[in-house]
Amino acid sequence: MIQPLLNMFRLIRIVRERGNRPLIRRSPKQLRDFILCRNDLNRKKLLSLPLYWWRMFKGLDMLVWRLETFGFLHLPQTTEEERSRLNEYLDS
Repeated sequence: MIQPLLNMFRLIRIVRERGNRPLIRRSPKQLRDFILCRNDLNRKKLLSLPLYWWRMFKGLDMLVWRLETFGFLHLPQTTEEERSRLNEYLDS
């Protein structure tokens, strides 16, 4: 029962360390739709969201992988130069 809460704090730490801040600032609606499950790939009803996220926080690896896939998190081995190269198209 305590594992999802611990994983939530771990996720906050991971986002602080590896979060793609330019992308998050550029597309807050996309992140909000991801959190509220409003995108076409993973549509959930509002009442089922707490149970869904409780299950997602049981397995932190899958959630981190999904955030990396959507680009909200950088991979752990990326350098600062690679991060800026990945985000160079956000400015245009």
